[in-house]
This record gives sequence, C-alpha cells and structure tokens, in this order.
Amino acid sequence: MPEYLRALIYVLIISAPALYIAGKVAVPLIGEVEFRLWRNCWIIATFVTFLSRSFFDFAVALAIMSIYIHRNSRQPLLLYVILMFVAPCVSVGVGIPGVFNRIIDLDPPRLLAITILMPLAIELWREHDNRELRGPDVLVIVFFGYISILALRLGDINSILRVVPGYFLDILLPYFVFSRSLRSASEINQVLLAFVVSALPLAAVGFFEIWRSWRIYYVVVQEWDVVLITIYLFRDGFLRAATTSVESIAFGFLCMTAGGCLLALRTPKSLGIWRYAALGVLVIGLLSSVSRGPWLGFALCVMMLVMTNLRVSVKLLVWTIPAVTALTFLHPSFIDRFTNLLPFVGSADRGSETYRSRLFENSMIVIERYPFFGSDTFVREPEMQTMIQGQGIVDVVNTYLQISLHYGLIGLLLFVMFFGMLGIKLGTLFWTSKSDIVSYEGVLALLAAMLFTIATTSSVSIIPYIYWPFSGLCAALLARGAGIEWEVYPKVRGRMKSLGTGQAHPTIPSRDGARKMRVLGSSR
Repeated sequence: MPEYLRALIYVLIISAPALYIAGKVAVPLIGEVEFRLWRNCWIIATFVTFLSRSFFDFAVALAIMSIYIHRNSRQPLLLYVILMFVAPCVSVGVGIPGVFNRIIDLDPPRLLAITILMPLAIELWREHDNRELRGPDVLVIVFFGYISILALRLGDINSILRVVPGYFLDILLPYFVFSRSLRSASEINQVLLAFVVSALPLAAVGFFEIWRSWRIYYVVVQEWDVVLITIYLFRDGFLRAATTSVESIAFGFLCMTAGGCLLALRTPKSLGIWRYAALGVLVIGLLSSVSRGPWLGFALCVMMLVMTNLRVSVKLLVWTIPAVTALTFLHPSFIDRFTNLLPFVGSADRGSETYRSRLFENSMIVIERYPFFGSDTFVREPEMQTMIQGQGIVDVVNTYLQISLHYGLIGLLLFVMFFGMLGIKLGTLFWTSKSDIVSYEGVLALLAAMLFTIATTSSVSIIPYIYWPFSGLCAALLARGAGIEWEVYPKVRGRMKSLGTGQAHPTIPSRDGARKMRVLGSSR
C-alpha cells in the first residue's frame, strides 16, 4: 500500500473519535445540519490533501469546494476556519510560465482567503456602514500601508508584486471580513467553536505522531515537491508533533488557541462532560507539540480566567489540593520527565534558552543600527550571522524582534499599539459590563496568551493566520460593545411588522448558576 494511502487511513481513524466529540460540542450552537457540513467538508478536504499529486491539484479541488460552501453554508466564514488547518501549511510559488515565474506564494490559508474571504469582503464592502472606520481599523490600515511601502526596498518589481498582495491576504482581508461579518454573540461564539472543531482532530493526530515518532503529513509535503529545512525535531527523546502546521511550535499555538476558545465558548445549553472531553484532547495535542511557549501561553490564559472568577478559583483549588497531594505521594515516573521539559525548571534543551538570550543581545545591536525602518537584509549583519544554526538559518524566535529587525521600531510601535488597543478596550468592556452570552474575559485572556506566546516564536506557519483573524473577532466584539445581543435580526423594511414565530430564545447560563431567558431584540 502506498504511504500516502496508509497515512490517510490513519488520519481518518484517529480523527473519528475527535470529530464525534466535536459534534457533541458543536450541535447545541450551530445545529446538526450545519455541523454535518463542517465535518463532511473537513473529511473531503483531507481526502483531497492526501490524494492530490501536486499543490495545483489541491488548489483546484479547494476552489471547487469553496463554491459549494458559498452555496450551502449559512456562514461561509466559519468554513474558512474549519479548513484553514486541514492541509500542510507550506508555501508554493505560483506564476505564469514564460511571463512571471513567481507571482505570489500560496499556501492553504491564502487559497481559502482568495476563494472564501474575498467574495465575502466584496459583499460586505457594498454595505455603506462597513466602510466606516473604527479605532482599531486605522492602526491596522496604517500598519499594512507602512510595511507595503517598505516593500519598495526590494527593488525588484516582481518581488514587490509578490510580497504586497501577500500582506493584503494575510492581514487586511481577514481582519476586514471578521470585524464586519460578526454582529452578534451567537456569531462570535460560532467562530470560537470553529477554532475548536478545526483543532480537535489534529490534536488527536498530534498524539499519534509523538507516540509513533512519525510525521504523518510529511508524505503530502513530499508529493507537493516542497523541501523542508527540518523534517523531524526532537526534544529530550520526544518527537515534537506538528501535523499540518509543519512547525511544532505553530501546532502548539493552534492547540493553545483552540483550548482558549473552548474555555471562552458560550452555548445555549450546557455542554456538560463533552466540554471536558474536548479540552482533554486539545491539552493532549498541546503537550504533544513539546513546545514550551504555547504551554506557558495556555497557562497564562487559564490563570487570567481563574482570577476573574472567584467561584471557579475556589472550585479549582478544592480539586487541585488532593490531586497534587496524590501525585506527591505516588510520584509517577512521567512527572520527572514532564518537569524536565519545563522552561527555567527542567534541564532539557538548555541550549534553546541560551540561544534566545544571545539572539536578543545581537538583535539589539542590529536594531540600533537600523532603528526606525529596520532592514530587509538584517540576517546578513555580522551579529546575526553568528546566530546561524545547524539547519543553516537564523531562527528569530521572537515576533517582536522579527518585526523590529525587518520593519524597525516604527513597525513594532504600530503592531503593539494595534493589539494593545484591542486588549485595553476588551479589559475596559469586561470591567464595566457583565455578560452571560459572550465571554469578554475569555477573549481577553486568549488575546493575552497569543501576545505572550509570539514573544517565544517568530510568526511562522499558521501563527499569523490565527492572530490576525482573531484580532478581527476582537474588533467585532468591541464594535457591538455592552449592547451585544445573542442574535441580530434584519430590519423589516415593509409597512407592516411581522411578529414571526422563529426559533425560541436560547437560555444562557448565568454566573450564579441559574438559567436566564435572554430577550433578543432587533439590530439598531
């Protein structure tokens, strides 16, 4: 049996229980029919991923699937999230033979941005209200314009035309669509749910990868004729799982994000044990990445949520004390192995901490040399050349340093101001408004976890494809503010108002454990 068929069978078998759990989590919020569409699209896209003999074959199949999604899904934006991680996130240069050998670098998320987000953006742009600028919009537009102008430094028109459209597809397009499409608490929660559902089967595959020491999606990368710098990466004898993220830390970032989304998720009915089952699968995937940055990021997210809810804090303390006591007395062998992997505590891969320290010192020297606008050739500086690793690359394992080196302190300031504004406004909204239908504190905690984690890694693989759409979600939540409703119904433009007998109003669990009936109004 060919290896790609064997890998496909393994993926389908491993993901089946995870998809079952995903259905139990999803159906109370989106319904059985819509979840079947999610699940079937994921399975079909997985078949296409392994059976395609080239990236071009995959792209054509994904474009056809996108047409089907636009015609059959109530919210195609959610299928963008579901399918964004279904195939290896590797870039393939696309061009016109004999004219431009390489017009743009495409990967699965960018393909979906073209086939799903672009039609949505055109439709949204036709509505005049969506063209009005809000506070965060100005900063993200200025950041996009600034880095696009700096692309002129490349000198080569082909390179400029390749880079700038990539910036648009990665930053501006997802931010615009997410910030304008999400208009109710239900839609906010559905996006959080989509991240959970998309990550659950991959988290299960990640456990299989670390268990069998087999990068199961690498066979697809080979078929697409893409060369990876590092195929297998180990830490303390463990293979660091990566699945479709290619990079293990990016896979950890995905599982961390999905775990935070699950904790922030609000549904009309209690998910009961299925929330814990889904969280368990995601935590297993997070641990399988053996990536300490996402581990700490998820711990930060949980800590912030615990600190904002006294009842949860007390309950967690009650459950933690006996568990810690039992582990102390039993002291199973895996505890020492896990402790050895922890940053600052364990001794595994101490060279990574040393490298990060040296990288920061040398980067500061280069930044002082190009303080305002950075340099597109910063890796050629002698201080950075001393940081070349065994793979022959300079791994800038810090997004903030990466932005400072490439775009200068002005670029870093714009980036930090944008996400800082989102964080401050979310914190203010949480402090002044309490809501049972959307978790302001959950979204804020996850944003903080993302901003912390990208300080431990460069924005590689799927990482920027996660935090830019999520920033759009934050902007949409801020735009609705404290008056956000569970559903927003279109205005009735006729002379007579219909009284309608649509779906019953959902009951949302309140903070004190009682159940409240949420009265839903029409949009203003």
